[in-house]
Amino acid sequence: MQSFSISLYLYYVKVMKHLLILALLGWTTAAWSMGETYAVIVSGGRSKMYNHERYWNDCAFLYSTLRQKYHLPKDHIILLMADGNNPANDMLRDGATGFASSPTDLDGDGQPDLMLAATRPNLDNTFYQLSKSLTSSDHLFIFITDHGECDSYGGVHLWLWGNGQLTPDELAAMVDQCHPATMNILLGQCYAGNFVEALQGKERIITAACTAGQMSWSCKNRPYDEFVYHWTCAIAGHDEQGQPISADQNGDGCISMDEAYNYACQYDLRPETPVLTAMPVGLASEWSFCGVQTDSGIIISIDENKRIPIYNLQGRMVSNH
Repeated sequence: MQSFSISLYLYYVKVMKHLLILALLGWTTAAWSMGETYAVIVSGGRSKMYNHERYWNDCAFLYSTLRQKYHLPKDHIILLMADGNNPANDMLRDGATGFASSPTDLDGDGQPDLMLAATRPNLDNTFYQLSKSLTSSDHLFIFITDHGECDSYGGVHLWLWGNGQLTPDELAAMVDQCHPATMNILLGQCYAGNFVEALQGKERIITAACTAGQMSWSCKNRPYDEFVYHWTCAIAGHDEQGQPISADQNGDGCISMDEAYNYACQYDLRPETPVLTAMPVGLASEWSFCGVQTDSGIIISIDENKRIPIYNLQGRMVSNH
């Protein structure tokens, strides 16, 4: 009788343990579902003489991936690129073959995407508005490409449109207004490593295409920037032509920021040394655009069967991967 009572008690404990786990999982799922991912994509360009076509391609490839693979709504992605929606020529064609106005349809859906000019006031207002709207459950991804410069006095800045400049401390002051659950920042400009220390913080991932003393480079055989191109291929699961690639090292179906970084480093053939920092250290291995994984392993599912059209700069469909 005593043995039966003990067995019954142990069975009761086991059942209660499973019920508690299910309750916690349900709570975690609900808590995560309240948070959303937002993105800010910045390509300053400086002027039409310096605003190379590859910067638009970098942004369009990433924007299309966020929209079509990870289903971020258009109103969750803020684009600040060159002169914005101004129809004037603002971009130097690949190979310096002339000038063009940056296309406003980045994801090839036939609809113009709202682009703001990449000016200091617009960046200020963007992060101010995000500071008011982001919740402590949301996640913020920031991508910056185009020109960085190191002057003869050792000062470093990022070029904005109209020859505007932004230092690491000035960018950090904008970003620090926002307090989401996590922040993920990808920097593709020359001397990007100079921005890492200023931008570091709790629950943040910072990835830079090069160290503080290095320039970042364009691809040799395609109009993109080397590191950020391979990084985007990693999270997209295909190249710009729609050819499949795999950066999923652990086979869990999601590309963590560690995996994207490792893939991009592996295929980066230019003289640049990418940098990745995260606080806490393990955050980069947990964070993916599928969803930030919790301790219970819950992620947001994505539709892997969705066909993804890939477009080039002129808006012609290259493939329907």
